[in-house]
Amino acid sequence: MRKTIGLLLLLALGSLAFAQRAVSFRLSLPPAGLGFGLEAPLEQNLAFRGFADLFPGGPSFLVGGELLFKPDLGQVDRDLRGIRPYFGGGLAGWFAQSSDLGLHLSLGVEVLLDPRPGVFLDGEYFYPFGGGNSLSRVVLGASLR
Repeated sequence: MRKTIGLLLLLALGSLAFAQRAVSFRLSLPPAGLGFGLEAPLEQNLAFRGFADLFPGGPSFLVGGELLFKPDLGQVDRDLRGIRPYFGGGLAGWFAQSSDLGLHLSLGVEVLLDPRPGVFLDGEYFYPFGGGNSLSRVVLGASLR
């Protein structure tokens, strides 16, 4: 069963890589973790983000996907072009000594430095369905388009 779920997750992330529009590198605290993400736009203000974070202190992994509402403030005021606040959520899996599936919520802002690279600050919360320990953290990252 675990191999099947892992294979399906790998196929989903692999297919997303072909349709990607942005690759992101992530640093999270607490707990300290490193990760990467792939983001694909769905509509003008909607995006899908898949991510995988490694926490070496555990060792453990957090892998998930989420739907984000991500408008560009340049649509309202031209001087704010490139500032993109966002919020959204989806499902994530926490893989450590025991595995948990749960709800993942994100709230953050991305600032585009040029048309392609950008930096983002993200607050994330993971709530496992099984009633295990929840996880809240801050993620700082860079995205390349």
